[in-house]
Order: sequence, then structure tokens, then C-alpha cells
Amino acid sequence: MKRLSVFLLMIFISLFLWAQDDTDDFLSDIWEPEDVEMEEYETEPPPPKKFRLKNRTVEFSIANISVDISNSFIAAADIFRNPFYLLWNINDIIKDPVLIYQDKIVIDLDDFFNGFKFNFGAVVMPFSLNFNRHDKWGFGLDIGHVSVMGNVFLSGNMMRLKKIKDDKFGVGAAVFADVGIPVFFHVNELKIKMRPAAYVPILYAEPNVIYTGKNVKEGTYLKIDYNMRIYSLVDLNDGILKGLQDNAWDIPRNNMGYDFRLGMEYPLDYGLDLGVDIVNIPVPFAAAKLNHYSQINGKAVLDTSSIDLADLTNDGMNMEDVFDYNYEYKSGYDSKGKNIYRPFVMLFYANYRPFDTRVFSLIPSLGFSINWLYPQIFSLEGGLSACFDFANIFILVPGINYNDHQWKNSIDFVLNLRAFELDFGLSMQSQDFIKSFRGAGLGVNFGLKFGW
Repeated sequence: MKRLSVFLLMIFISLFLWAQDDTDDFLSDIWEPEDVEMEEYETEPPPPKKFRLKNRTVEFSIANISVDISNSFIAAADIFRNPFYLLWNINDIIKDPVLIYQDKIVIDLDDFFNGFKFNFGAVVMPFSLNFNRHDKWGFGLDIGHVSVMGNVFLSGNMMRLKKIKDDKFGVGAAVFADVGIPVFFHVNELKIKMRPAAYVPILYAEPNVIYTGKNVKEGTYLKIDYNMRIYSLVDLNDGILKGLQDNAWDIPRNNMGYDFRLGMEYPLDYGLDLGVDIVNIPVPFAAAKLNHYSQINGKAVLDTSSIDLADLTNDGMNMEDVFDYNYEYKSGYDSKGKNIYRPFVMLFYANYRPFDTRVFSLIPSLGFSINWLYPQIFSLEGGLSACFDFANIFILVPGINYNDHQWKNSIDFVLNLRAFELDFGLSMQSQDFIKSFRGAGLGVNFGLKFGW
């Protein structure tokens, strides 16, 4: 009996020690020392630990969606009362919904005739898997990510009939699907992030409308040339679903392309990290291709120098000499195919912690993009964001940035409970800086993450 009692006591002690070790591992996983320079450990005792939730080792990301739309002409504030008024008078508005609108709705048509711009976009990321080993290295798998982007630009020169040569505008749009493998690791203190990806363009169109206005003789000569090709993965005349079924096995060989994302980040000192993100770097000789196309081309010409008042009075004028218009539509298959590249972005940034703590940091950025979906393919990008990080549990990121040819005033929220994370963000945006604060566009993003 004594032997049995001693044996049970030894088992109990071993279980207690095992539990203690497991508890220590768990506590070390969520409590960490204050951030200090390593040299301090040589002359001072280790600082007290503080609570901060660690990043997940294994993470499943599902239902990540973002949608945005914007324009340069009309804003919500031009039509609706401000949100504070609506909240304060909610009871009166329920009785009389007309109170939602401004007393006087004033829309400045000059904003339209100076050039109209409209953007739309959406990203759907149904599933991602990531593995993170103590923030030292990690890898993942992104499956079935789909991005939709497009813009409409009407030239102010054309709408005001100004004298100019070869002013380009039009409609640009694209739909891409991709599979990627994100990877990160450290080389000493330098953090390197990579994401090689295979992508397939589903739909692609570049703006290609040319306006020319000039003086001729005693009048004005105005011409609009348009030649727009909408490239597609399958023949649109046969239907998308049928085309995908008939060509599913040929898509990886004939249409798939490859690019990759590269990021580097270096801690210059305790309070400052410097980094760069380079997005959609094309792989040489591995661009995606599209062969099916639908083409719309034609021209419209107005030549007022051909107007003769005498012939006009006598009904003898041929109006085709004054105004000419033709239009042609065709679809076909281009055996050579068109190379399709995704928009390229290079962005330098800093993560500056002015108070020597991760609770608050400033994130300025500056870079450029090259996007063939816009009439002006080159654009500067950048801005300033702030990050309020409370123990990696609640994170708030407001910012004012110029990305994708538009100003975005955004605020993002992260609620991280280790096993579960909710990401949510809102933005007001516009191609015009002032209108971006007046609600000329809206963006929403939402995502869920699980793991441990």
C-alpha cells in the first residue's frame, strides 16, 4: 500500500511539473520583455515582462473581401446632410425621410466638364493558409484570389472642345485570378518577404480613345478615334461557362502567367524601420496571354470649316462634309495573343515609433505605379498612416494616402483574440483631394482569420 501511495505521489508530482512547464510555455507565448536594446542586458537585469498577444503559428484566412467605388464629379455631401445631423435628428428623419437631403442641392457642372473620372474595384480572397515560426520565418498558400479593377475617364479637353493633339482617354478594366505562395524569412536583421504567384487574366481592356481639336481655315476641326479591344479568356459569344468547360485544360498552358512580390524591411534603430514593397514584378518570358477578343473601332469628325451658309440656306449642303461618323464591331481569335501584365507598384515606407513603444507609430510612404489600364500609365503613390497597436489585440490604423490614381482617407480596425481575428475597414475616396473628404467614393473591406 505504501508503495502504491509513493507511486501515485510520483505520478502526481510529474503531472504537476509537466503542467507547470506547459503553463510557462504558454505564458512565454503571450508575455514578453519590454523592448530594449540588447546591450542593456549586459549591465542591467532583464526588464519586467509585459502582456502582448503573439501572432498565430497556424492561420486560416477566409472570406476576405474589399469593394470600392469613386468618382471626381459628385459627392454624398452635395446631396445628403452630414452624418452628425442625421444621428442627432434620427427621430425626425424617421417621420420625414426627406430631411436626409440637403435643403439646396447644388452640383457644379464645371467639375464634370473639367474631366470626369470614375473608379471601381473589388478583391475576393476566399482562402489562405499561413504558417509562422516565432516571426522568424514562415510560408503560406493563397488559393483562388480574384481581383477586379477598372476606370472610366472622359477628357476635359474633349468635353470643352479645346484645341489639343492626341489626348488619350477611355475605359480600362481587368479581372485576374491567381494562386500564390507567400514566404518570409530573416537574413540577420533584414526581413525578406516574397510571394511568387501564377495568375490568369479573365478579362482585359486598355483605354484607347484619341481626341484631336485644331483650327482649320475659318473653322474648327474635331476628331475622336476609338479602337478598343476587350480581350477575354474565352470567346464571349459562346458564353463564359461553356468556354471555361471547353478550354479548362488548355488555360494553364496557353494563358497562365507568372510574377512575384518582393518586400524588404530593416530596423535602422529601435524606433525606426525602413522597408520597400515591390508588387507584381513580371517574370521574363512568362507573361500571361489572352487570344479571344471583341473589338469596337471607329471615328467621329466635326469640321465646321465645311459649313457654307449659302448652301445651308438653299438646302444644298452635304452634312457628311461637316460631320462624319462610322462604327465597326468584330470578334476574333489572335493566334499570337496579347501579353497581359498586372499593375506594377514600388512603394518605400518607414515605420517610425516616436515614443519608443509599439503602441503608436507613424507610417509615411512614397513610391510609384505603372498601370496600363489608365490613360496616364505612370503615377506617384504614397501618403501617411498612423498605427495604434494595443498589445496586438486591438489595432487601429487611420490614414490619408494616394493609391491607384485616387485619394483614400481610410480607417482600419483589427480585433485579434488569438484564436479568432476580425478585420474591418472603411474609406472615403476620390480622384479629387477635396471630394475625397466629402464622400465622392466609398470603400469597404472585411476579413476573418482563425488559428493559433
